[in-house]
Amino acid sequence: MEKETLDSFLSIRGVMGVALLSRAGRPFFYRSFQDLDSRQQQALTEGLFQVLETMPPGLDYFDFQFAEQRVFVYPLGPEWALLVAVNDELVMPVYTLAVNRLRAELQQDTPKGLATFRLFTSQAEAGRNATQPSSAPAAGPRMEMDVFVQSLNRLCQITTGYLGKAVIVNYWKAARQEVVERQGSKAEWLNQFEIERSGQIHYRGSLKELDESQQRVLRDWVLAFFRRCEEVIHDFRNLIKSTELRL
Repeated sequence: MEKETLDSFLSIRGVMGVALLSRAGRPFFYRSFQDLDSRQQQALTEGLFQVLETMPPGLDYFDFQFAEQRVFVYPLGPEWALLVAVNDELVMPVYTLAVNRLRAELQQDTPKGLATFRLFTSQAEAGRNATQPSSAPAAGPRMEMDVFVQSLNRLCQITTGYLGKAVIVNYWKAARQEVVERQGSKAEWLNQFEIERSGQIHYRGSLKELDESQQRVLRDWVLAFFRRCEEVIHDFRNLIKSTELRL
């Protein structure tokens, strides 16, 4: 697997982390998975291989919820497995094409893929060690506000088909109030989003780009909205993903 393949895969919106697991050797965890210590990484690896042993033939992958992330587990033969952590920003058709390419390259030349994962994780560890003495916060990836608003309205459009405009408008407003009350001044800027009766959402503030902390506030708002929808439609998130696949 070429370095460029993994670079391209990690740039996909919604992909938070990857890991290459070995039944007998060292696992390599990258990005969001690196918050786990070595003991947690080893326990996760052993547990997942036990699950893979009972996986029905013909099943391509399985997934589970891990903290606030959804994790896909793909077997790569009897000795290796690929993990991918994603969040709710994921666009499934784009992701499916990319992960299939990644899996194909890993299966074609697993030792080369292992070397690429080793390179990425060692560079990340070196970067963390180099910046550890500094008290300055690291700059995270930024997101354009226009892109986020487009995603919100796409979600509104899909959700309207299940719950209706009046309901989703109320849910967005209630979810925003919940986040503002919980986070205080840090989240008050959410009130700069105008939620119209039509279900359209517009941003009336001056932000053009969102830093990592602002993205977390917005993610909390979306998750609070999802939780309210799930009180009515228990399988709401899967319905949203299946709708995206049909469009």
